[in-house]
Amino acid sequence: MPQKNEKSEREQGRPGTTAGRPAYLRGLMPRGKPDSAEAKEVAPVDKEEEAKEDVELYSWKNWLLPRRPLVSAVVVASLIGCIVLAYWAVPQLFFVAVITLIFLNRLAPYLFPVKFVLTEETVGYKTFLARDVRGWDRFLTYREFPDGVFLTHDIRTLRGRMKEGVFLYYYEDGSNRDEILRIVESKLKPLHEALSIEDEKREDRGGLRSALDRVRRFRSQK
Repeated sequence: MPQKNEKSEREQGRPGTTAGRPAYLRGLMPRGKPDSAEAKEVAPVDKEEEAKEDVELYSWKNWLLPRRPLVSAVVVASLIGCIVLAYWAVPQLFFVAVITLIFLNRLAPYLFPVKFVLTEETVGYKTFLARDVRGWDRFLTYREFPDGVFLTHDIRTLRGRMKEGVFLYYYEDGSNRDEILRIVESKLKPLHEALSIEDEKREDRGGLRSALDRVRRFRSQK
């Protein structure tokens, strides 16, 4: 019996043993540190490096209201008349305020000075109570007019014709026409070229729709 007691005392005195700790509590002891391979933390990715920098290419301000004084007077008078008529029909300030905001939002590019901004990724304008900035890839082509450039969608489809484009107005003297056209031409194709490219893409896709398009073109050539 004394030998057994001495043996148990020697085992309890060994380093690394949990003497006097019940088995059901040994699991609560802090575990050892994980291996160096598991302990390595992934370095956080810098979002600013991933985000593509959008560089402003050109910007200018335009105000259409003073260009045609007679037409502008008619537009302003009509706007005031509509607001008065709305108050006469429904004499509630909240209703009149909502109607006024709707009118001003739709007419803001004409009534207030507009800032047009062309960047590497987007194109659009900003003004009082109105803003329209879209990516270049949202448009299919452009068409030039004497006073500006119209960016449009695929006008061959009903959906494309119903979508509202963006008109970029030149200065009244047309001094910035070349600069605007240079940027637009670098981002979009002319009308005839863009439509032909889209036709080729549709043919490459295959499917029932492309087959019907080929049949229609074949019949039109007869």
